[in-house]
Amino acid sequence: MGWFSRKKQKNIQVFAPVDGFVKKIEEVEDEVFAKKLLGDGLAIIPSSNQFVAPFDGVMKTVFPTKHAYGIRNKSGVEILIHIGLESVKLKGEGLKSLVKQDQKVNQGDLLAEIDIEFLNKKIAEKNKDTIISLDTPLIFTQDSMKDHTLKIIKLGEVKQNDLIAEVEL
Repeated sequence: MGWFSRKKQKNIQVFAPVDGFVKKIEEVEDEVFAKKLLGDGLAIIPSSNQFVAPFDGVMKTVFPTKHAYGIRNKSGVEILIHIGLESVKLKGEGLKSLVKQDQKVNQGDLLAEIDIEFLNKKIAEKNKDTIISLDTPLIFTQDSMKDHTLKIIKLGEVKQNDLIAEVEL
């Protein structure tokens, strides 16, 4: 049959993990993310408390501090969902993880919950030991994106599970 019979891999659709406002990664107030040092992506400012998987995959990273989650798709593309900036300093306060490392997840499966009122209170306190914003970068790791292109589909207000991006394979 040869190589003509092989199925072409479909692009990976990326859905909003939470209700909120999607913006360009360059607009995030953290140079590591804004300058794409970890990889390309976008950011979402959450307006609800539940985060779901943006695509099917396996949980490759679940931080003990419940602030960051890495998911690898079967094509090898990895996304890092980093809830809030400097949120690691909260040591899990206001964050609840609902998944484990190496767990398979389907798009739309619940990953985490946040106490948005608690986090907004911490932001209002402007305490240097807490998060500085709820900006949630969605980063596609550099190594996993070799030969792939990220296409942003939607910026602005979104609802959870809206199509926001696509990885062209």
